[in-house]
Amino acid sequence: MPAWLIWLVLGLVLAILEMLTPGFVFICFTFGCFIAAIVAALDFGFSWQIGIFAGTTFVMFVSARQIFGKLFGAKKTPTFTNVERLVGLPAVTIEEVDDQRGQVKVEGEAWSARSGSGEKLPAGIKVRVLRVEGNKLVVGPEELYRLNIARNQAQV
Repeated sequence: MPAWLIWLVLGLVLAILEMLTPGFVFICFTFGCFIAAIVAALDFGFSWQIGIFAGTTFVMFVSARQIFGKLFGAKKTPTFTNVERLVGLPAVTIEEVDDQRGQVKVEGEAWSARSGSGEKLPAGIKVRVLRVEGNKLVVGPEELYRLNIARNQAQV
């Protein structure tokens, strides 16, 4: 059996094994086998075949994360958790909110809050969370929220 055929069959077996396992480990060896098969078909010696196999496999291990991350759309936008996820959510004022203190309810939870616009917001109105400062939410009327969104998009 010719050497190129052995490399090709080994590459196919490793490709099938890659499909059965998570991660991109066996695919690196698969590429190494396919390149070694080409080298064997060109009648290079066994030591060349092993060297090319090892070199190609090493390069694939080093670069596989970037290559497959781009191909399969790795997330680049951060996922907000905890209090960061509250920014932009609607809230209802529980008590009057001024530029120093107040309380709002967001997703069923009461939070200390202050007005982002400086104006007094009466109890019982709908507002939006503009940002988080420490353990206080900075809230404002819907119009102020839309203005902040427009300003942030203009800066980008």
